[in-house]
Amino acid sequence: MSDRNEAGKEASQNAEQTLLTLEQLSQTLEVMTAVVDRLKSHLTRQLSLTQELFNDEEKLRKAEAEERAEKSRRLQQESFVVEITQKELESGAKGKKVVH
Repeated sequence: MSDRNEAGKEASQNAEQTLLTLEQLSQTLEVMTAVVDRLKSHLTRQLSLTQELFNDEEKLRKAEAEERAEKSRRLQQESFVVEITQKELESGAKGKKVVH
């Protein structure tokens, strides 16, 4: 009978040890899941910030290009040609200058 009691105790201890091990595994998995979730969240934020930064840089490049084009258009509109000539002394208009 003592063999049965010892076998029963051993089986009971093995079952308790197995339950303890399973509980520890469960807790480990919970912690790992929390860590993975935090990493996912962090990565998502980083990707979002990177995309926003890229979009801002694109907007800035476009704005700068539009500003350069506008300045170029204004400069072309404001540009004019000045022609200055001096008539020959023979024509009677001594020192007369013509500005176009």
